[in-house]
Amino acid sequence: MEENRTLPVGPERLQEWTRILARYRAGKASVERRIIQAENWWKLRNTTEEDKTADSPRTGFRSRSGWLHNVIANKHADAMEAYPEPAVLPREPGDRQEAQTLSAILPVILEQNQFERTWSGAMWQKLKEGTGCYKVVWDKDKQGGLGDIAVERTNVLNLFWEPGVTDIQDSPHFFSTELQDREALEERYPWAKGKADRGGWSVSRYLYDDAVDTSGKVLVVDWYYHTRENGRKVLQYCKFVGDTVLYATENDPDMREKGWYDHGKYPFVFDVLFPEEGTPAGYGYVDLCKSPQKQIDLMNQ
Repeated sequence: MEENRTLPVGPERLQEWTRILARYRAGKASVERRIIQAENWWKLRNTTEEDKTADSPRTGFRSRSGWLHNVIANKHADAMEAYPEPAVLPREPGDRQEAQTLSAILPVILEQNQFERTWSGAMWQKLKEGTGCYKVVWDKDKQGGLGDIAVERTNVLNLFWEPGVTDIQDSPHFFSTELQDREALEERYPWAKGKADRGGWSVSRYLYDDAVDTSGKVLVVDWYYHTRENGRKVLQYCKFVGDTVLYATENDPDMREKGWYDHGKYPFVFDVLFPEEGTPAGYGYVDLCKSPQKQIDLMNQ
């Protein structure tokens, strides 16, 4: 990767994007705190969150009943009862055959992706934290190397967008981060050996009950952005770690003008429970019901 100096995407641009990513992360801090707090309430770690507020009771009272937990469990059961089935309708008479074909193909794709399990996990996120999120990408390793569509649930804590936008498609940049095994990464990208560091920062995490060791992990960033090519909007993609480019569409002559996906959109779908202005993330039943939970427990005591 010595050619990085002459390619459109190199270490200098990565430094610029890292600064943008840090700014996006700072603007999303309140969303991350609320998501982590919601997970603690869901796990009946109410004491941890109550002690952080100035108005928390100091008389030995603690909220420990499962009323809020039961509310969310019942809502999740309703969501699974309403599991969606794709039905593609034609926009004009000439589209009827194509609509019928897609109506037959989409259920197979969802079944191969075990989408019911993905839907269940996203609904837990949506009900607890306010936002379920799906990642819809092309996986070239599926079907024995033939490739196919992959639909996955993703963690909102690992995603970053421009503060103030309501639709992620309106964000000039969109970042997806993931901790990956250092040895596996360096085996796949040999030019990153010895350079795969985290760039001096990390992402927020849930407070896991298990002891999660991340000493052998590195933070890999998927960066999506747009350029103008021949008068049209093109989705570009770059995967990097630290200041090392692992892959960039702008550095690939075959992909530079075509872009990462023909539809030109970020491959993430946010499913919000209760929307808020100025953010693509919403709020959930924990935010709505933790105050009644406190009152119920206080009356019980």
